[in-house]
Amino acid sequence: MQQEMFINPVLDGCADPDVIWHEGVCYLYATNTDRKDDQEKGFKVYSSTDLIHWTDRGMALRAADSWGEDQFWAPDIVYADGIFYLSYSVEEHLCIATSTSPLGPFVQEVKKPLHEDIKEIDSHFFQDKDGTWYLYFVRFFESNQIWGARMTDDRMGIREETLTRLLIPDTPWECIQWPVNEAPYMIYHNGLYYLTYSGSHCLSDYGSGYAVADSPLGPYTKYEGNPFLHSNDRVHGVGHHCITHSPDGSQMFLIYHRHYDLTQMNPRRLCVDRLRFEPQPDGPDILVVDGPTTDPQPVPRWD
Repeated sequence: MQQEMFINPVLDGCADPDVIWHEGVCYLYATNTDRKDDQEKGFKVYSSTDLIHWTDRGMALRAADSWGEDQFWAPDIVYADGIFYLSYSVEEHLCIATSTSPLGPFVQEVKKPLHEDIKEIDSHFFQDKDGTWYLYFVRFFESNQIWGARMTDDRMGIREETLTRLLIPDTPWECIQWPVNEAPYMIYHNGLYYLTYSGSHCLSDYGSGYAVADSPLGPYTKYEGNPFLHSNDRVHGVGHHCITHSPDGSQMFLIYHRHYDLTQMNPRRLCVDRLRFEPQPDGPDILVVDGPTTDPQPVPRWD
């Protein structure tokens, strides 16, 4: 049988993606960059069984079920104890909503942001190997900076005494148009914590890098070869990714957005490329992505 092929992008109108596998189906949540009307304020959900062919399943969260009225950005999804938790930013404040289904409806039971007096975006859940939950997110100072903290037992807030600044933009590739470290995404590998992130203004070349630590709240050392994903002469504005594995754990993928074309940012477009760790003779394994691609490649299979 001839292998089915695909070409990036795989879905239009999506940015800042996150996915979750549940009962053999992958669900995608993203910033809606192609909203038609006010009824689409919030987040859509898409489903797939191969990460390439996506079906629009409607609105997972509507503005009426959340604090805030506009600028719904960067959803992040986890499942724990029978509940789906959706963390996201709205009007540059963090909120968490819950549902018993990956399709929603997600509802914020107490309609207020995580911090009412602090602007924050780009939140990301992470559960450590000992079961402890962490939340990573971005705060604004003279730059976009990545912070992290342990979560409360109900996964609806953070333990303020654990709040730690983790990354600041301090290399040239992270400071194009504005100094930015944002879109944190954590992955644990071989006893180390890989905090991946995006750098530079989202209107610019953009790109993704990572830093490594021995513990979830650092201290982190940035990879000298950053960015491991960056724009080229065919694809612009690649970044704000999530990482997922195939259901059997044999393959790893980077799911990210790119600009609509070389001159226009929106509606942004969803891309999928293969990702892997490469062992090194000295030091930690490095993350390598086969992308950004624009050529045909095999549709993922694991059956």
